[in-house]
Amino acid sequence: HSDFHTTIQPWQKFTVHPEECSSYRFRFVSSVDLHCPIQVSIEDHNFTVIASDGEYIEPEENVSSVTLTNGERFDILVDVSEHEEKAYVIRFGGAPGEFANCKDLSAIAFLRYGHSHVNQKLEPDYSESINVPGRHINPLPTIELPSDQIPVPVSDLRSIHTLDHQGPADKTFYLQFGDGDNGANVNNLIFDLKTLTTPLLAQEDHQNQTALCDTSYAEDGFICDPSLDKHSCSCQNILNVETGDVVEMFLINPDLDRPIAHPIHLHGYFFNVLGSGPIPAENPMAFIRQMNEEGNIERNLENPPRKDSIQSIPGGYLLIRFYADNPGYWLMHCHISFDVIEGQVMIVKVGGRSEWDIPEGFPECGTN
Repeated sequence: HSDFHTTIQPWQKFTVHPEECSSYRFRFVSSVDLHCPIQVSIEDHNFTVIASDGEYIEPEENVSSVTLTNGERFDILVDVSEHEEKAYVIRFGGAPGEFANCKDLSAIAFLRYGHSHVNQKLEPDYSESINVPGRHINPLPTIELPSDQIPVPVSDLRSIHTLDHQGPADKTFYLQFGDGDNGANVNNLIFDLKTLTTPLLAQEDHQNQTALCDTSYAEDGFICDPSLDKHSCSCQNILNVETGDVVEMFLINPDLDRPIAHPIHLHGYFFNVLGSGPIPAENPMAFIRQMNEEGNIERNLENPPRKDSIQSIPGGYLLIRFYADNPGYWLMHCHISFDVIEGQVMIVKVGGRSEWDIPEGFPECGTN
């Protein structure tokens, strides 16, 4: 901002005209690449949250703040019919917490009524941006909220649509996120991106089969041991799904020395968030698998919210489900850039080569 830094960009203004429209829709989009959950609120305005990641939910009314993690989007409606004509501050604050990369950082914009004066010299107040009383949608799960904030986690949201495929899952994967000495991982597996030398979709037959991870880690819920694994836990982590499968994934995040709420994004699909819960400190994946096999995992199979990005819960699990109707190779990864580079990545392969078309004469990598 020009008054505080060397740029010349002023604070953004969003002008509303209550005499023309009593309610305005905003879409907040998080394009951050570090572990940087952002809390958003509007001075003297509560709002209604109507969608997450572009998917409609039952309206959550009287919301005072919402947190967005990497890749997430939230749509809100703001009632402007009964407010004094002036410029109100839209606050953006990096979530607090020891491991949040943008704590203590804040910015502002303005909700400007009509031709109200805008004070471009106004400085952001970080404490004000993270201490807004009232209902708080999707708060960072690793922080203690102010006593006057009411947390509303994503698993408490409800879709406007009923779940289409409510029967038992055809495939279940147990995915435990970690951040060890070798980098961010899934089940202690590091996806070695350097070994992908040709595009999987177009040149599947060129794939190096010896570089593939053992599928039992995700299917059976095991942690890779580098001293026993033939790849030393560095391999291509591909999860195999048949077209038409109902797929469930347990996203398990132990509360370790670095409790990072890894934001997970799946390409090619929206998934339903069926539930969440705590996990024990010891052997959390075995605990979740046993609970699941004994039928003790609660599921919202009626109207669970649909998303494509979600922050995992340190010390807990999330259960997501999708219907595999889009054949191909689809990336699934933590949305923190460093974690992707380090290998906290999977590929979900849906269907087989006969289920997608490659144009005739399509050029191949590694050929003249």
